[in-house]
Amino acid sequence: MYMSVIINQMVVLFILMAVGFALGKTKILNPDSNKTLTKLILCIALPGTILNSVFDNDMSITIGETFFFLLMSFVTILIAFIVSVPIVRLMGGKKSNRGLLVFMSVFSNSAFMGIPVAIAIFDITAAFYASLFIFVWNIIVFSLGIVMISGKSGKFDAKILLNPAFITAIIAVPIALIGITPHMIITETVRIAGSMTTPVAMIVTGSILAYMPMKAIFSEWRIFPVTLLKLIIIPVVTWLIMRQILTNELQLGVIVLIAGMPIAAMAPMLAVEYDGNEPLASSGVFITTLLSGITIPLLVYFLLM
Repeated sequence: MYMSVIINQMVVLFILMAVGFALGKTKILNPDSNKTLTKLILCIALPGTILNSVFDNDMSITIGETFFFLLMSFVTILIAFIVSVPIVRLMGGKKSNRGLLVFMSVFSNSAFMGIPVAIAIFDITAAFYASLFIFVWNIIVFSLGIVMISGKSGKFDAKILLNPAFITAIIAVPIALIGITPHMIITETVRIAGSMTTPVAMIVTGSILAYMPMKAIFSEWRIFPVTLLKLIIIPVVTWLIMRQILTNELQLGVIVLIAGMPIAAMAPMLAVEYDGNEPLASSGVFITTLLSGITIPLLVYFLLM
């Protein structure tokens, strides 16, 4: 049952990417429109997704438990950094691409796929833990992550932190702890805005792929060791370490599952926005999403069952 649910989720994502690919090939979407849609995601849709994950959450959890899981989420991302940085350095290649390759190894498709797949494999309570992980994910992605993708590590600009998604992630943490539930008009507006994130992001990713020669998707050999890192090595190492710390099986399951998700669909969006290598990022999303239909069920079966 789990495998069919996961495969169905992958198929949906690939259909959306195929739609974007067709729109790109027919010139309905072009690089300029992709950049505009990316701004829509970063400024409206993704903040909506973040807020929607914390509004009206009835799960009973203490402040101490919440902060502990937030800390474990940070440790999970730190583990991925520690594993991936030396391996990416050994690959060589252009220095400007190394930050992006580390980004691709570390950051999973936690929002677009993590929450629905976690709910399908565990239950609805997994959504809250996945949302807490995404708080930490967003804070790091929209600060250090942007620096990594832009390749301007020596010229950090504090203005990067003033993007809507980062600010929303900061605001969402106290909302989750206090348990604020705004008026239905606000929550419904946020829900509808957030619902744009997955389809628009995957369509834009497909459109970006449409402007690449198909052979270019598989031409960069470094994609393959990064794929192995992202889908197998990092989640296994995460499981080996975190199972010594986490006694709650649901918390451990959510963390390992998200660690094994494909490369964040946000990677090509941010590459477009911050002048990174968008073909490399799109190739990574395409290949890891395709292969995750095999690797995620295997990780769940061998590590979490």
